[in-house]
Amino acid sequence: MEQNTPFWKKYLDFKNLPLDSQISLIVIVALLVYVATTLPMVIKTFTNKNTISIDGTTYSIEDLEKEKPQIYVKYRNDMATSLKESFSQFAEGKILELEAKELGLDSPDDVFKKGFKAEEPSEEEILSIYNQYKDQLAGRPMEEAKDMIRKQMVMQQERAYAQNIQKDLIKKYEVDFKIAEPPVVRMEVPVGDNPTTGPKNAKVTIIEFSDFECPFCKRSQDVNRKLREKYKDQIKWVFRDFPLEFHPNAMYAHMAANCAIPQDKYWEISNVLFDNSGNLEKSNVDYLVTKAGLDKTKYSQCMKENEGKLLSEIQADIQEGQKFGVSGTPAFFINGIFVSGALPYEHFEEIIEKELN
Repeated sequence: MEQNTPFWKKYLDFKNLPLDSQISLIVIVALLVYVATTLPMVIKTFTNKNTISIDGTTYSIEDLEKEKPQIYVKYRNDMATSLKESFSQFAEGKILELEAKELGLDSPDDVFKKGFKAEEPSEEEILSIYNQYKDQLAGRPMEEAKDMIRKQMVMQQERAYAQNIQKDLIKKYEVDFKIAEPPVVRMEVPVGDNPTTGPKNAKVTIIEFSDFECPFCKRSQDVNRKLREKYKDQIKWVFRDFPLEFHPNAMYAHMAANCAIPQDKYWEISNVLFDNSGNLEKSNVDYLVTKAGLDKTKYSQCMKENEGKLLSEIQADIQEGQKFGVSGTPAFFINGIFVSGALPYEHFEEIIEKELN
């Protein structure tokens, strides 16, 4: 019985192959040789993107994520924010084109002009603005600055009108962002023996690294209080010291606040210090904390006898914060999720709600 010759044996017998088959085989072999020689170069080209080489060792995004998760999280958050801003600009142009077409306008820019009528500022309003910003007008007399102020006030009206139009158009044309959320990276930041409010077993723990002399930290306190009022027993709030070197009065204020702990008045004193963030000279700090209810004798004794211990505890907080990526204040860790800066209430609320649910 005659048997079929295997496919691979036919191609081994190259001389007996038809001419077209010989040509095909030559082309295939040439392609394989080309791929074999160029593939390493291609791989190297692609793998060298988004890397950094240090002393001959190449590090990738994966190394950044593994070794410095706090920096990686910031990178991903910045990327998501930048992408949303880019999409916003793109969407603004598109919806203006759609609206201009629907209204029969020549230019998308005409959408913001249609229906707008500026209200002429009164003499009293112009004078009020002049008095408010007189120092910034380089000594210009009222008559000279009047026209400039009027133009600025009209421009403010135009911007406000355009913003309202834009909000309405976003709803009308159903602009919906679908942007992949950055991965949640959690860091196990220890609570330690630090001032805490809220139940120990709360589902959400917020660790705040802050500075009593930092204006942004002062601003964030309204958000912090609002969060504590809303979530009450659902969150545990921990305060850790992070006085910045360029704030000359911060360290003493943090020492004073820590001396309020033995008298069970830490949170009252911290509120007073934040409320007076711009006036924390030593003498005023001493005055503020005793006026707020600290026993003067016990407070003075604590500040004198425990100076070294207080400084050591505060430095330990700073070093711990730096270890987890804190470089400025305020900084927060919500169940280990790093949040940097005095951000709006809604930003914290969104994270907390996800953690609770």
